[in-house]
Amino acid sequence: MEKTRVLHVVREAEGGMKKHLLSLLNGLDKDKYQLAVGCSFDKKTMDDLIKDGVSVYSVNICDGINFKKDFAALKEIRAIIDDFKPHIIHFHGAKASLVGRLASLGYNLKIVVTVHNFPNYNNMNKVKKYFYLTINKRLNKKTDAVIAVSYALKKAVADEENMPPDKVRVVYNCIDVPQIIKEPLKLREKYGIASDTLIIGCVARLIPSKGVQDLIEALNILRGKVKAFVFIAGDGPYKEHLKDMVRDLKLDNVEFLGFIEDIFNFLSSIDIFVLPSHSEGFGISVAEAMALGVPVIATDVGGIPEIVRNDENGIIVKSEAPNDLANAIEILALNEDLRNKFSKKGKEYILSNFSREKMINELELLYDELRRK
Repeated sequence: MEKTRVLHVVREAEGGMKKHLLSLLNGLDKDKYQLAVGCSFDKKTMDDLIKDGVSVYSVNICDGINFKKDFAALKEIRAIIDDFKPHIIHFHGAKASLVGRLASLGYNLKIVVTVHNFPNYNNMNKVKKYFYLTINKRLNKKTDAVIAVSYALKKAVADEENMPPDKVRVVYNCIDVPQIIKEPLKLREKYGIASDTLIIGCVARLIPSKGVQDLIEALNILRGKVKAFVFIAGDGPYKEHLKDMVRDLKLDNVEFLGFIEDIFNFLSSIDIFVLPSHSEGFGISVAEAMALGVPVIATDVGGIPEIVRNDENGIIVKSEAPNDLANAIEILALNEDLRNKFSKKGKEYILSNFSREKMINELELLYDELRRK
C-alpha cells in the first residue's frame, strides 16, 4: 500500500498550536505517511521541516475576516491540494479550518480539524455569530473527525455547534521535554535578585484573556508580604497597557522579557510558574513547567484542571480573582515543602500522561482508520 499523504494547514501561529503541529510533523512515521504542511512559519522552522522530509508550502491565512485575503488563501490551499494530492487534510485552529474546509469543497478528501481554543461566539455580535455558526455547522457535516485538545474544549465545541459528542475525540497535546536543557537564562544573576527572593515566571501571549493583569494586581496586593520577582515572557497587543499598570502601581519587581525562543531555558530559571488565564484550551505552558519540576499556580479554566490537580500537583484558583491568586502565591512562596511536593508530583503526572508517543499513536490510529474508509 502506498504511503498515506497527509497535508496539515495552519494560520500564522506561535505558542501551543505551533508546538503541537511541529511535534506531529516530527513524530509521525515517515515510512507510513508522506507529510506536507501549508503554513507561514519563519524560514528556519520551514527549513528544518524540509530537512526532516516534510513538504512545505507557503500559505497566508490571516486572523479575523478579510474577504480579499481569505479568498487568496483559499486559492493557495486549492493549489496545494492539486500539487500534493493528499488523502487526508488536517486543519489546525478555527480560521484555518474555516478557510481550508471551504477550499476543500469538491475534492475527495478525508478532513480532520483540531480545535485548539474555545469558540469565541460569546464575544461576537448576533450577525457575526450567526454567520460563523451557520458556516461551521454546514462544514462540520463534511468533516470526518474533530479533535479537541481537552475534554473541556470537546464539550464546548459539541455544545456550541450542535455536534454529536462521539464525532469529537480528545487528543492531548504532548510535552516534548528536551534531553538537555541549554544554559538557563541566569535571571537571578543578570537582574541582581537576592537569594531569598523567589523568581516567579509567566508565559503568555499578552492579550486580556491571558489574565496577566490579574497577576500584576496580585503582586500589588502582596506588596511587603513575600519576596518575589516576576518575569513575564511573551508579546502581544496588550503589552503597553500591562507596562502602564506596573508603572502606575509603582511595582519594581516585574520585568517583561518579550518573546523567548527556547521556553525551557526560561522555565528552568524560575521557582514558581503562574498562568492566570481567563480562557485556555489546554494550557501547554503549565504542563511544560510541571514537566521540568516547577511548581505551578493556574486558573480553573478550560483544560487546565485536566492537568493541575488542586493541592495534589499544583494550585488551582478562580480566574479573574487577583485576591485568590495573591493568596495562592503567598501560600506557595512561604512553604518550601509544598513547593517540593508539587515539583515531584507535577513532573510525574506530566511525564506519565502527556508523552509524544501517546499523542502520535492516537493520531496514527485516526489516520489509518480514515484511510480504510
